[in-house]
Amino acid sequence: MRKSFLSWAMPGIIFSVSFAFAACSDAVTNSGSPAPCASGSGGSSSSASASGGSGGGTDLDAGDDGGATDPATQGDFTAGGENNTFNHFNDPGASGQKDPFEILKERAAEGPPEIRTRLHSCSKIPYSSLGAFLASRGVDLNKKAANGKPPTAGELYMNGGDALGVARYDAREGETYFHTTAGATKLFDIFVQAAPEMIANIASAPACQVNGGGFPMFSPVDGSCVEQSLTCIMGRPATSDDLILCNLMLNQANKADPADVDLKRVITVAAFLSAAHSCE
Repeated sequence: MRKSFLSWAMPGIIFSVSFAFAACSDAVTNSGSPAPCASGSGGSSSSASASGGSGGGTDLDAGDDGGATDPATQGDFTAGGENNTFNHFNDPGASGQKDPFEILKERAAEGPPEIRTRLHSCSKIPYSSLGAFLASRGVDLNKKAANGKPPTAGELYMNGGDALGVARYDAREGETYFHTTAGATKLFDIFVQAAPEMIANIASAPACQVNGGGFPMFSPVDGSCVEQSLTCIMGRPATSDDLILCNLMLNQANKADPADVDLKRVITVAAFLSAAHSCE
C-alpha cells in the first residue's frame, strides 16, 4: 500500500518542489532582491551568502554605482558599452525575431515593393554576365590601350576579376553575389571606359537592333537621347522620366566646345549604366 501511494504521489511532489525553486530563481533574476523562499525567520545559507554575512557585506548583484540599475540593461536586451559586453539578449534562448507588425511598419516606411526590393534583393552582376553584356553593347573586351593611355574597358574587365569577386575554385570559394566597395568602384570604372565604345558602336550592336535596324545613342538632329538606345543600355524600357533626365545631363555641356559635349555624353551614358546595373 505504501509503495503504491509513493508511486502515485512522487511525481506531484517532484513537480511542486521544482516549480518552487524555479519561482525563487526567477524572482531573484527579475528583482535583484532575495527570493521569497529564502527570507524566512533566521535566514538561510543562500541569504547569508548573498548579503555577505551579518557584518554588512556588499550585495553581489549591485554594481559599482551602489546597486543602481543600468538603464541599458532594462527589458529583454542589454546594449553594449564601455563597461559592458557587446549588444546581446538577456535570455540566451531568445530568438531575436522582430514582431511581424514592426516589420510591416518598416517595409511601409521603405516605400513600395519596386523600391524595397532594390534595397534588399539586388545582387551584383555575375562576372561572366558582365562580360557578355559589355560585348553585346559594342565593347571590345580584347582592345588594348595605347602607350600612356588609361586602360580600356576590356582591360579593366579582364584584370579586375579579384575586385569583382570571381570564384576561386582552388580555395573552394564561390563567386560573391553582393557588391563590395572595391567591386562597385571597379564596375563604375569599367562603365566609364565602356561608354565611348557603346556610343560609337551601339547602332551596329545586334542586341540593340529592331528588325535589323539600329539606333544611335544620340539624335544626329538635335543631339538628344534616343529612347531605343537608352532602353538597350539599361536593360529595361526607358521611361519619359529617363529621357528627361538624360537630356538634362546633356544640356550641361558647352555647345560651343565639342570636347565638352563628348565628355558630357560619356558621363551621361556611364551614369545610366551605373544606376541601372548596380541598384543605385
